[in-house]
Parts: sequence; C-alpha cells; structure tokens
Amino acid sequence: MARLRLQHGQVLVLTLLPTLVGAQVPQEDPLDCGLDPPGRVYVPRPGPRAHEVSPGGAAEPARVRRELRDSVRGALSGVPQTRVHGGALSGKTVYLSPGHGFYRSAPLARWATQRPNTNEVVEDLVSAETLNQYLLPMLMGAGAVVVPLREPDLNRRMAIVNNGDPGYAEVGEASLFGTSPVPGWGPPSSPMANNVEPFKLGGSRWMTAASQATASASWVPKIPEEGARYVYIAYTADPSRVPDAHFVVRHAGGESHFRVNQRRHGGTWVLLGRFYFKAGQDPAKGAVLALNDSTSQGSVSLDAVRFGGGTGFIGDAEMGPLPRPRYEECTRYHAQFSGAPAAVFAPSGANRLSNERNDDVTARSRFAAWDHEEGEDAVYVAWHTNASGGTGYGTEGYVYGPNPVDGTLNFTGVPGSDVMAQALLDELDRDLKTSLGTWRTRKLRSAYFGEVNPAHNPEMPSVLLEVAYHDSVQDAVHLREADFRRVAARAILQGLIKYFATRDGVPVHLPPEPPTAVAARNKAGRVEVRWAPPGTDSDDLGGHAATAYRVYQSEDGLGWDEGQETAETVFTLDVPVGTTRYFRVAALNAGGESFPSDTVGVRTGTAPPVLIVNAFDRLDASMNLTEDLTPYDLGSPVRVLLEAMNDGSSVRRHGAAVARHEVAFDSATNEALASGLAELTGYSLVDWFTGRGGVKGAPPTRMEQDAIRAFVSAGGHLIFSGSHAASQLFAGGAEDQAFLADILRASVESGASSLLVEGQPTQWLASATHLMLDDGTLGGLSVGSPDVLAPVGGSASVLRYAGTELSAGVASAPGGQVLFLGVPLEGIVSPWRREYVLGTFLARTGLLAVAPVPPGDEPSPPDPGPANQWNTATGNDPRPPDPLPPPYVVDGVPDIYDAADTGCGCGTGGGPVFMAWLSLLVTVQLQRARRRTANSSR
Repeated sequence: MARLRLQHGQVLVLTLLPTLVGAQVPQEDPLDCGLDPPGRVYVPRPGPRAHEVSPGGAAEPARVRRELRDSVRGALSGVPQTRVHGGALSGKTVYLSPGHGFYRSAPLARWATQRPNTNEVVEDLVSAETLNQYLLPMLMGAGAVVVPLREPDLNRRMAIVNNGDPGYAEVGEASLFGTSPVPGWGPPSSPMANNVEPFKLGGSRWMTAASQATASASWVPKIPEEGARYVYIAYTADPSRVPDAHFVVRHAGGESHFRVNQRRHGGTWVLLGRFYFKAGQDPAKGAVLALNDSTSQGSVSLDAVRFGGGTGFIGDAEMGPLPRPRYEECTRYHAQFSGAPAAVFAPSGANRLSNERNDDVTARSRFAAWDHEEGEDAVYVAWHTNASGGTGYGTEGYVYGPNPVDGTLNFTGVPGSDVMAQALLDELDRDLKTSLGTWRTRKLRSAYFGEVNPAHNPEMPSVLLEVAYHDSVQDAVHLREADFRRVAARAILQGLIKYFATRDGVPVHLPPEPPTAVAARNKAGRVEVRWAPPGTDSDDLGGHAATAYRVYQSEDGLGWDEGQETAETVFTLDVPVGTTRYFRVAALNAGGESFPSDTVGVRTGTAPPVLIVNAFDRLDASMNLTEDLTPYDLGSPVRVLLEAMNDGSSVRRHGAAVARHEVAFDSATNEALASGLAELTGYSLVDWFTGRGGVKGAPPTRMEQDAIRAFVSAGGHLIFSGSHAASQLFAGGAEDQAFLADILRASVESGASSLLVEGQPTQWLASATHLMLDDGTLGGLSVGSPDVLAPVGGSASVLRYAGTELSAGVASAPGGQVLFLGVPLEGIVSPWRREYVLGTFLARTGLLAVAPVPPGDEPSPPDPGPANQWNTATGNDPRPPDPLPPPYVVDGVPDIYDAADTGCGCGTGGGPVFMAWLSLLVTVQLQRARRRTANSSR
C-alpha cells in the first residue's frame, strides 16, 4: 500500500495493482471532480435565444404567474400548489443545482452514481432529496421562479400528451388555429440516443388570442397511477406570442389558473405546479386547458403537456435507460430531455476524451445560461456535500477563481457571486450553530469549479455550497437527519433573501413558519377551523411573524383547492351535514408563504361523538428508509422521503375510516390541546394516534396523559395507537408506567413483531385478517418495528402478529372502552381493513348500531403500465406508433462516449496517482467498452 499526504491534511491509502498487459492509463481529467482548469477546450456556448428576446426586455413579466380566481390578486409568482402568495423573492429567478446524479459509466457498463455510499449516505441522492422536498418549495413559497437543473418530481410515473394525440382537442372556429413552422416536442425512440433533441422531433400549433375566451385547446392524459405530480407545458416562443397565455390545470382539488409569458423560454418544459391526480382519464379532474383570452394581441402556442417525472429515457443498445426515477439522473440527461442543444448537454463535443460524467459538470451551468433570458434577475446556487478522506467536516462555500482547491480566495467570477456566497455562508453558520449548538464554517474560498465558471455561465452570480462532509462520521450523522436538511435549506433561503434585500436596499422579510396548533370542529351547524400563530425567535432561525393565513380545503386530504386568505386565526364556513372536509393552514407575510400545517378535518353532524388527535410529531433519522442499491454498488443507503415517513397527513386515514361508517368527527393536533384550541370534554370517543411517537419518539406528555386519564375514567372511549408508544412509556418514569398499566392496560413483551397482523381467533376482532402494515414502499407510512404487547390489569389480547401468539393490540374497560394498538392504525395498508378495525370498535362502544361486515378479498390494483407513457388515450400505448419520425441528430456528438471515464469520487479534487489506480482497477471494463464501441461503429 502507499500512503500519500495530500493538501489540507488529507490522507489517501492506495492498494497498488500490477499493470495489466495492454492496459492504458487514461489521461487525468480533473473535471470529473467538478474542477475545470483554465485552458480546457469546449464547443462554443450557445448564444442568446434571439427569437425569444422580445422588445419588452426587462419589462417582460415572469415566465409563469398564478392567477387566483377568488381574489383581486392577478399577478402572483409562479409557484406550485399551496404556494400562491408573492414574497421577498418575487421577481427573482433561482437556478437550483442538486449537483451529481446517476450517469452511464462505460468502464462499469452500467448506470452509477458519481459519489459512493459513505456512512449510509450518497451525495447524489441526499442533494436531490433535500432540494426537491425542502429548498425548492421554500424558494417558491418566497415568490421566486425556480428552475431546477435536475428533475424535481419524485413521482416515477409520467404521462405526456402531445398536440395531435388522441388526448388533445381544439374547440373554436377553425380559423383561430394553425400549424406553426417552428418545431416542437415529439416522441423519441426508446431508448433515446444521447445525441437526440426531442424538442425538434415534432410540430406545434397556435391559437389566435382575443380579449375574451373564444377558443381553447385541451390535453387529457390517461394518468397511470394515482398521486401528486408536477405539471409542465411546452410551447414555441416568439415575440408574436402573448405574455399572458391562460392555462388551466384541472386536478383532484379543482382548478388552478396560470398566466404564461410565451415570448420567452420556449422549446423546453415549463413548470406550472404540483397537483394530485386520480388514476385514469377524467377531463374534469385530470387535464390542462389553454384558453385564448389575453390582454395583448398575438397568439398562444400549443405543444405538449407533461404530467409527472417518470423514469430514465436516455440509453443505448448496450445500456438501456436508467430504470429509476428521473430525479436521480444527473443534469446532463435532464438538460437533453428538457430541450437544451448539444452545446449545453455535451460541451466536450467530438473530443474523444469526453464522457457523460464530465459533461454533467458543465451542463449544469450551461443549462442555466441557455435558459436564462435578458432582464431576468437570476442567481445560480449549487448544493453539494463534500469529501476529504474522513478528515474534513463542516460547511464550505466556493466562488470561481483561477486556482485549484487550495483554501485561498482569488475571486474572478461573475460580479456579486462573492457577496451572495458570503451571505449564504453567514446564514448557514448562524442557523446551524443555533440549531445544533456547534458547527464549523470555513471562510469563503475560490476554485476553478466548472459549475461556477463564467466561461460557461457569465450571466448570473453563482455559488457552490459544500454543506457538510458525507465521509465525516460526525457530519454524516447530521446529513441523515431530515431536520438538519430542513434547517440548512431554510438558511439558504434566508441568506438569499438577505442578499437581495441588501443589494436592492429594501427591508428583510423572512417567510413565517407553519402553524402547528390547528383544530377543526363542528360548531353550531357550521365548521370552524382554529389555529395558533406560529412562533418566532430573535435569531432568525425561523421566520418572521405571520400577518395573514391561507386555508386550503380538500374532500379527501389529497387534492387541495387554491385556498382562501384571512387575517384572523379562525376560519368558519358552511358545509352540508354528512360532508367530510380536510384543511391545512399556511402562514403568510411579506416574505412569502410557509409550508402548510398538518392536516385536520371534520365530518359534519349534529353532535360529533369522535375526536381524532394527531400526536405523531416524530421525524428523525430513526425513521429513515433504506433501499437496496447493491446493483449500483451502493449497498443500502438511507432515503429521507417525507411522504413515507411523516408528512403530517395521517388524519385523513383516520378520518376516512370514521367517515366510512357515517359517524361525525372533529380533529386536532396535540399542540392544539396544549394551546387550548381543543379539549377532550364533550366527545364520546377519542382516536389518539402517535404514529411512531412524538418528537424523537417521546410518549404523551404529562398534561396529555392526565387529559386522557380523566376522559377514560369518566366513561369516555379511547382508541390509542402507535408503534413505540408502549416501549416509550415503559422506559419512562413511574407516571408513564402507571399510564401504560392503568389506562392502556398493557406492558411490553419480548419477541419479534412483523408487518402482518390478524385478529385473535376467539376475540371480537377475530375477523380482522390480513392486516398488512406498510414498510414505506406500499403507498403509506413506514411503521418501523412495532411493539409486542402484553395484556395486564384484566385486558385481553385482540390482535396478534400473524402466525404467533404475540399481541399487537389489547382491549379493556378501565372506565370507557379502550383499544390499544401497538401498531399505527394508519399504517394498515388496506383502507377497507383499516375501516373494519375502527368500525368494529365503534360498534363495540355503541356508536354504531350494526357492526361492519368483515372485508373480503380486495380487487387487485390496476396495472399502471410503463412508467413513461405518451399517446395515453390510445389503449395506454407507451410508445408512439410506427413509423417514427427521423430523429433530430446533433452533428459532432458521438452516439456512445469514449470509455475514458476516470472518476475520482471526491468532493474537492484528486490526483494522478488515484486516477492511475482507478484506471488499472477498471481496465477489463474499459477494454470491454472499447470493443463494444468498435463493434457498434462497423
């Protein structure tokens, strides 16, 4: 072995392999580590998209604006659903780079991530998860237009409807429509070669604008699988287009209206928002419409509409497309998929030392420069995690300079980059120290990183952030925590707000935090939603105080409307008796809009006998999912996917189970009880669920235990559920143990639980069979490892882990009837079986006159078909019919890149010895790849 001392104290240990006969050591390519030394030659960067630069210049409106139909607001920033308020970043554009992602490795002859699994985290995945779930919606909530440089949609199902497809229709006088001579999106062959430009494969249509809507076009997909997904439109831009093209998204929650500036940003996918769609083909709840009403003369371009993110598209005969969600792909493929020219996604051109991993680095900044247009106030922010051989830790920030990574600052990048970078570093340092108690943030540095190189993107200030070190044990502990990611993302948001405020000479306004104490109840024949204002702090760790709120409604807790704004902390509305309705509350101020609160809901009735209490507050690393990625040499890294962990929506599963039996209910968060917004008094039954526990798994507080004890002792009925409630109470103090023994009538027993539960054969839940629990992969919440219970104090075991005598649920009557489940009720995958368990308990307490019928075999879910679909109105055919149009092939880009792929897997640089070592290690794969390349060219 050789032990080398590198810069900054880094130590690299190499096992030197014997030189193989015929081995060729590839030339070192530092760009593979993100470095782009001066003098490297690329194809010319694309010039301005002249046909899309309109006479309006800087006066042009943003590319997308939300139009609320219940308000005088008509020019809000373009943001996803539940983000409809302007804010501190209105008028700003943020190009957001999650750094590395999956790429095609010729030496490995497979898809691979650009960084390995270290300490159970993979940088390529951490960055995408954090930006897609936290930073991107935060920025949009502050009013920014955000252009993600990798696919942001986590939904792996996609449908595309093109103009001319059976799902496309035009309504109005024929003279109002025509065919454009400008190419548009067209369906590529499968797999799509790495030199095809899909936005030049098809045609596009146009519709003449008018002062009032006199014509329309519609795109109706066949949604392959129920779920939330982003919606994108494509169009051809031109100065003759209108700057306020009217698009309407019809989704499960209603309609959302947008105004799109079609004079700019054509020939790519333009994001409208994120919406929930039911499976199938329903023009009323799953469609996009274009109307021709406009305040300007001109035309509306009509091309394609995309629903969802999908899986990989780009591949070849040897190595097919990535069989994983596209959000995990690197920017190089996303840029090609999004219509960028070859000079963006393959800037090395015909250079035979090029490879797709290297081109990914410069594709990020080149895509931003290509998409950016005159007059837009834009910045570029790249999120990375670092590596140094295990010796480094903390946060670093880089701007461009003509120096390697040597700890110095020699800034020569786009003016303003250093000021913005320092603002972000200051905020990260302050917020992470406040949150964690201690944190290390280094001084600002420069280096010739390709992402911030003005040779590729001279149009906006750019910064590359190394938020933490994934190969540091102490930093990796934090990277695995969802809250660390949230705090770091919020620090970047707040740093950007402060940067722009200082630059523009305006006050700093930070968006508020979401309300946590929220309750919804039946009151005097109406529905009342109450909440407490979110807290603030003096350190700017959170946001500024809320000045107003927006209340969103949903029929099922999945598809949400556009919301209604109020300055109060109470919202009252008339809802017909027998109606189920769910609510979320977002806080507003001049800084923007917060994330929405946890979901609460009601079913209306004259005397609601049930109160549902959400006490599931846990969201930490103990809940992280793991995924077997051994085919990619990644082992089983952790995945932080909030909708499978705790997205605050569990009330909808409990509410649906109660409403199924036509029983009325109210609901509240446990914080609402502590704030005095709700109480247990007056209800016949309380459904109290803890999921996988309170914060860090904490059991009910003493106040909550006392309230429950008093309620049950007075004859109230209780269903109490949660994976770790019993073990947390058992490990607590004497009062916790007394609550477990006296009220829940249970103890903890040794033994292994499982994810299949059934009723005890001789008990009243005997017909509750095949209760499958979710492991986070079945469309619900991961239940973790539930407790094994032991009945005490006269209780009886009514549920068991299938095939064993180990108890999963006990029932007793210390006052009222009590059912204690050691598994989360919401974790039962089947809604029919969940409803049966709860309905049977309702009947046992007398709230149902007749017990429900045991569920039989459930219908198999419909086959959603291939992950990527178009022409979906024609029998779900995933590919266009033959003959295919000839592919638009870019000159000078090889079909298969050369096999000189020399990845060092580092975060800040590498060396020639490491490159030589790795090249020797993969010589066999290199030779195989070269043979394949030679054969394919014959």
